[in-house]
Amino acid sequence: MAILVTGANGFVGKILLDKLLNTFPGQQIYNIDLKPVNRKEVNDFTCDITDKDSLKKIILDNDKVSLIHLAANIFTDNVPSRFSRKKFFFDTNVYGTDNLLDVFKDKISSISFLSTDMVYGTPESIPISTSHKLTPNGEYGLSKIEAENLITTYAKSQSIKYFIFRPRLIAGPGRYGLFLKLFYLIKNNFPVPLIGDGTNRYQFISVYDCADALIHSLKPNSVAGIYNLGSENPPNVNRLLNTLIESVGSKSKLVKTSPTLIKNALAFLDLVNLSLLYPEQYLIADKDYLLDTSGLKDKFGFTPKYTDIDMINAAYKDYLNL
Repeated sequence: MAILVTGANGFVGKILLDKLLNTFPGQQIYNIDLKPVNRKEVNDFTCDITDKDSLKKIILDNDKVSLIHLAANIFTDNVPSRFSRKKFFFDTNVYGTDNLLDVFKDKISSISFLSTDMVYGTPESIPISTSHKLTPNGEYGLSKIEAENLITTYAKSQSIKYFIFRPRLIAGPGRYGLFLKLFYLIKNNFPVPLIGDGTNRYQFISVYDCADALIHSLKPNSVAGIYNLGSENPPNVNRLLNTLIESVGSKSKLVKTSPTLIKNALAFLDLVNLSLLYPEQYLIADKDYLLDTSGLKDKFGFTPKYTDIDMINAAYKDYLNL
């Protein structure tokens, strides 16, 4: 079995690559990314998936490959202003995906794709099942829906297996995102403002569990489909943050705020390109948000190992080493 990974030099990709090399020693692994991983066991192709001509120059020695598609534009510090955001996400997430499927259409034997829970938007029911209506709150979620559609259409036309994973907020060493400001406040004993009263759940998923689920999809008996990725039994925000604050000896206190007031302020800041949070983040910040992972366990045969408290504690310890 040969494996073609896109984005192996990214946050999830680095963890996945280590696990692939340990799980499938001696197997041919290819990587397409903007930067090489520089591992002797991996055949690197430095390429932008939005550049179809560059993709066409890639030669794979194997007749068939299992594609694990991670390459994407996500919420990072270089996200452009609101009016340029759709192009930023669609160029890579949609058109880049389309390029991959077209260039390697005769090579792909299965597809495993890391999508996002942001395809759901503001939840209408809890827990959120994979059949929940797809009404994203922004361009990122919309771009992932379009990519999912490309993958499912392609896989069905070729009669190959596809696995689409919709992860909740991915936590792990090296990615802080929303945690960065939170950890700064806790470290310095400052008050921690909440959006709402903190009685809602804000589920995570470990980067290690994401990587393990992707590897599980490579097993011959894995059942294809669309799956949510989320932790088991997440606590509410009050318990999660107070547990962290107490465990690290901080004097920080949680401060409840008006969701309407805060969301209006964040919307204005986003409009004038001074974004503290993006709509897909702040619009659900006070909502009880829990993914239904029953299909992941019962149909796919996979159960995440890490709890939300495990993840936030580990992330904080890693933050202290910055």
